[in-house]
Amino acid sequence: NYAGAVYVYKRTGSTWIEEAYINASNADANDYFGDSVSIFGNTMAVGADGESSNQTSITNGSAGSADNSATNAGAVYIYKRTGSTWVEEAYIKASNSDPNDYFGVSVSITGDTLVVGANGEGSNQTSITNGSAGSTDNSASDAGAVYVYKRTYTHLVVAAYIKAINSGADDCFD
Repeated sequence: NYAGAVYVYKRTGSTWIEEAYINASNADANDYFGDSVSIFGNTMAVGADGESSNQTSITNGSAGSADNSATNAGAVYIYKRTGSTWVEEAYIKASNSDPNDYFGVSVSITGDTLVVGANGEGSNQTSITNGSAGSTDNSASDAGAVYVYKRTYTHLVVAAYIKAINSGADDCFD
């Protein structure tokens, strides 16, 4: 239940036809895959804010982690379209991923930039960190955070970790 799926429709003339039905490569119950979706050109970002793997990195290709020891940590999947075929290009986890971060509750992609919200992220940081050094201090429960990724060639890298300047517990910033 609630594993989630994404249906992609393409308009031909005045008719919409299903182009693809997509599931996560590591689909499990309560992942909520497709809770957020963003498409730019031939690239699609899909959030699964209930995904529970304990991974803390980006995997290029379709190798989502099957370890479910970080309940509701969240994940984002990147798909690339060639013709009418969608292929998983990357599986993204926050570098400071923890249970109940809900990483992927919101996603937006444009050009080579991906922005991901994690409204349950709990660090007490109140600034922007450039690069991949997300705070591991979890003393501000549900403060929230935003992660920015940039595509370099065919790989995604962390560009920034953003916290509100007045970040506090229960703000749910995303």
